[in-house]
Amino acid sequence: MPTQPSIAAAPLAIVVALEGEAGSGDGQVRERSRASGGQTVHLGPGERRLWSFAVRPVQAEYSLAVTYSNGKEGPNEMIHVAVDGRPVASFQNRDSGDSVEGWNLFVTDPAGTSTLGPGNHTLTLDVTGGDGCVEIDVVTLKPGGVAAWQ
Repeated sequence: MPTQPSIAAAPLAIVVALEGEAGSGDGQVRERSRASGGQTVHLGPGERRLWSFAVRPVQAEYSLAVTYSNGKEGPNEMIHVAVDGRPVASFQNRDSGDSVEGWNLFVTDPAGTSTLGPGNHTLTLDVTGGDGCVEIDVVTLKPGGVAAWQ
């Protein structure tokens, strides 16, 4: 009798959530009751935040998204995202509300896609231009073509 081939489930890539306050580099941590981890990191023009993370167990294409707050005070900043030194996306952030409450209201914008293999990676977020600052809540990476902002 012939043997049946064994079918092993393919390992799935996992969602990666990088909390703003957990990164390193520039910025000041701020308490925000509506932020995903209760905190954000406040970044101004010329400031950079870095996160180190690992992807396991398989290579996958990831959709990236940035969740942030920005008071309604003037020209908005540009957010530049890179993974392992390769630019992934640049976008102008939006106002999330008025200049007082807006810092505790969050919006999420898509930030490109990147194919990541198993192992260690670095995500870099740079802020340029604008009226002075943006607060980063979380950067999300979702595998398999699922939009990170959905």
